Amino acid sequence: METVDGKGALYMLEQFSFTLPTETTRGRKRIVRVYRPDFVSADERIPVLYMHDGQNVFDGKTATIGEGWSIDRHIEDLQLPLMVVAIASAPDWLDRYDEYSFYEDEMLYRRIGPELAKTRPTLGGKGRAYADWLMQELKPWIDERYATDPDDVGVMGSSMGGVISLYMMTAYPSIRRVGSLSTAAWANLDSLIREVKQADLTARLYMDIGTNETSGPITPEDYLYTNAKLVETVARTGIAFRYEVEPGAVHNEIAWRRRLPNALAFLYELT
Repeated sequence: METVDGKGALYMLEQFSFTLPTETTRGRKRIVRVYRPDFVSADERIPVLYMHDGQNVFDGKTATIGEGWSIDRHIEDLQLPLMVVAIASAPDWLDRYDEYSFYEDEMLYRRIGPELAKTRPTLGGKGRAYADWLMQELKPWIDERYATDPDDVGVMGSSMGGVISLYMMTAYPSIRRVGSLSTAAWANLDSLIREVKQADLTARLYMDIGTNETSGPITPEDYLYTNAKLVETVARTGIAFRYEVEPGAVHNEIAWRRRLPNALAFLYELT
């Protein structure tokens, strides 16, 4: 379909609906948006970047806070032959925590507070089912329908979307490029460090953080400390890796939109 972004430019975006194995509401489908730049021919095989919180990655019309990442405009500006597959997150923010973490974690309960915690028998732990669906069901469907380079696969997300991206890097060595912006490393930190140490990593990885990020009771110090611990582990693996710290940056789509060109340039080796 033809879509108009916030600056009045036209771009092509297809939209599909899928039922995910992690969906808690029977019959509810999740929207998956597919973008392919118009400066690339339809039969040219190009890399694919799978993005979490897919409602936020294009313009602000579908975004949670009314601000999107504008990844289509960044791809156009960079003239980067890259296809984007954006998977919308669960509508319930607590279900999102379930879906983007491989393990239950007491820090998730701290994040939501004691009253909400009473409403959840468990929190976290559905990330592996989500990752398996993406790689074993959605990716083959995309590869069959479009001209893709099936061996050049990337994943990217922010906050908890960064957590699941890092897990996927450890679980699927075939993933070549990983972006984890403002990683919610306070969630699943110990298990993430363990997975990174045990995995045979080959991906190219970009991470970043702002110095003024918060999530409810989670403080900037929590974000900076847990990211530093995770980065320390990643750095020892020897993979191609970049970590950026932006002074004063907060935890939202505006910050991630601003840093996205740096992430794309590093991951796709434009600089």
